[in-house]
Amino acid sequence: MQHSPTPVSKRLVLLGGGHSHLAVLMYFARNPLPGLDITLISKDIETPYSGALPAFIAGSASQEELFIDLRPLAQMAGVRLIQTQVETIDLETKAIRCPDRPAVLFDYLSINIGSRPNTSLIPGADEFALAVKPIPLFLEQWQDLQAQAKAQLSINIAIIGGGPASIEMACAMAQSLHKHAQVQAHIHIITRAGSVLSGHGKKAQALATNTLAAKGILVHTHSHVNLIDESHVHFQQSSSGAVSESRLAVDYSIVATGASPAGWLKHTGLALDEQGFIRVNDHLQSLSHPFVFAAGDVAAIVGQRRPKSGVYAVRQGPPLAHNLRQFALGARLKSYQAQRQALALLSMGEGVAIASRGSFATQGRWVERWKTWIDHRFVSKYSQLPAMPEDRSGTPDTETALSKSPRTPMRCAGCAAKLSSVSLGRVIAEVHTCHGADVLSALHSTEDASIIQIDSQRVLLQSVDYLRSFINDPYLFARIASNHCLSDIHAMGASAHSALAIVGLPHAAATIMEDQLAQVMQGCTEVLNAHHTTLLGGHTSESETLSFGLSVNAFADPAKLLRKTGMQRGDVLILSKALGTGTLLAADMRHRAKHLWINGALAQMQRSNQSAAEAFIAHHATACTDVTGFGLLGHLREMIGTDAYNISLQITALPLLEGALWCIDNGILSSLHHDNAIHANLLNNAEQFPNDPRVALLFDPQTAGGLLAAVPKAHAQACLAQLHRHGDTTAACIGTVQQIDDSDATITLIE
Repeated sequence: MQHSPTPVSKRLVLLGGGHSHLAVLMYFARNPLPGLDITLISKDIETPYSGALPAFIAGSASQEELFIDLRPLAQMAGVRLIQTQVETIDLETKAIRCPDRPAVLFDYLSINIGSRPNTSLIPGADEFALAVKPIPLFLEQWQDLQAQAKAQLSINIAIIGGGPASIEMACAMAQSLHKHAQVQAHIHIITRAGSVLSGHGKKAQALATNTLAAKGILVHTHSHVNLIDESHVHFQQSSSGAVSESRLAVDYSIVATGASPAGWLKHTGLALDEQGFIRVNDHLQSLSHPFVFAAGDVAAIVGQRRPKSGVYAVRQGPPLAHNLRQFALGARLKSYQAQRQALALLSMGEGVAIASRGSFATQGRWVERWKTWIDHRFVSKYSQLPAMPEDRSGTPDTETALSKSPRTPMRCAGCAAKLSSVSLGRVIAEVHTCHGADVLSALHSTEDASIIQIDSQRVLLQSVDYLRSFINDPYLFARIASNHCLSDIHAMGASAHSALAIVGLPHAAATIMEDQLAQVMQGCTEVLNAHHTTLLGGHTSESETLSFGLSVNAFADPAKLLRKTGMQRGDVLILSKALGTGTLLAADMRHRAKHLWINGALAQMQRSNQSAAEAFIAHHATACTDVTGFGLLGHLREMIGTDAYNISLQITALPLLEGALWCIDNGILSSLHHDNAIHANLLNNAEQFPNDPRVALLFDPQTAGGLLAAVPKAHAQACLAQLHRHGDTTAACIGTVQQIDDSDATITLIE
């Protein structure tokens, strides 16, 4: 995350992750505007580059060459990223409403959501046909098509539309199904025009027609589709003034006709053209609402009617970015003039492509190589980002040979932004406090919460935790932080009764601070209400970065509490959640983490530990704690206490978040990792696992991590099954308490 000392005064929302907004993100990454808060809302975070789709379908391009992960780019630009769909846009209140989260408020808005084929014009198409857009959905259906084709060794496909998308798709499918799957594919193109590529010159039409014929792809011209059902395409074909009815038996129908906009646009009040696209001026600014901009397929530039093509969306990106900056500054906007004729490079399969512009056209392998070079360059521009410079403000106290690449890490947030266990222990040892008779566990105790005696059957538990935000989303951060703060209570086998909140907000315009506080409190109360925990009140203050914490109260029967110490010989160690949040969040700060990885980590961090605590209580756990900032090994050391245990820890059984091993193996460490590595002195055979990233993950600090419990061997499998049933699907048995003797405690790593 990037933090600006300039108070936020304006909010820009980018709606959609289309090609134009890629350029906007890169522009603001290189030219940040202090005081401007930017949010990107997109249903798909791994956004496809449409130019590479034919190569991907043909099997000559990988997924990495098709998709651009928006997360690293947004992180580099300091942009808040929200993956969701839009329900409504209220232009009066300037609020975007999305399912399952607070409204997103804005001062001005940019829309780049693309388009999809207009299936509403063909009866039955919505129910029985596939549309080539949105691309992620089409690719899921393409997998089903391939599976069916391979199963029956033959398939009939009709593609409706005769434009570039249709012929590229037909050629790509023919190459994939014939060459790679050894399937007899009978592919038909049905178009109302007299030729394919009717919007191009005669030479391009002839080249495409000849290539399709050579591949055995049948083209039905002058044909109007009037019905698609489960197994047929019905169309009227005109020839020499006569009209005939035709019916084509198909396994799949694919619609690649003219573009249509999102249906919800008509409810926004924006000025739209006759097709429903947003009418904009040559500044890419809405004619009806000057604080709304639009680009790409969704925009209809008055006086500049152009085909709906990705090439225009790409070229609108830089002027759009410039104008979004200028609008925030109240400065003069820049005009955009779309070129009248764009060069089209069309993949025809088997390493051949057509180049077409106006009346000019040519075909050859060199054209395909040229197109591939352009596609690779575009995707690489937004995928291969410069590394984030390391923070050299401090030097770690300890280094360890177990670390894959010892280096000074950036300063992390979340539970990694805390004092090391060694430093904390030294300070607490010097603190002398008065001690009431009713205080059973307080400052010098290792328990996860203080224990105050109320009467013989009831104690009061109290805990406090406070985190600096590690994601640029106040609502989501508050949900995770609230679960994290409740975890100390759950680790003791109790249910929270009430809580007080502490919120630190970065200085900004009053309306923006109010909105941020509202998002934080909604996230917090959602979690507390789900735990039947009353929010009693709290305190707010200004801070350098967004911070949040809870002081939590719970009432419990002292005889039923889970304690941190007390493991027994033969117990099995069970960990309820996967490890890796520290290294993943560190990678996210360096814009090197995939969205898929961070999304998985954020989902786990929002999962409560209450059901895990209930499982451990039900199966007679002898000791329990939550795994947070000091890492698995640091918290296991607290469970050992002063006892002499010989613990066998199976590193191959450790549940790990996706991407965590890659991050560690590439030397990406949380800023608390090196301090946590001091606990390596517990390991008696670490030298047998040199540079093993799984060993390094034992020191990884966790935010909203899982519970670690010792369970009698006879109950371990039943306990694990209960954890899995109640949502802790990654829970695993990771070790055993081998013996207790008079020697120092040791941990033996096993495969």
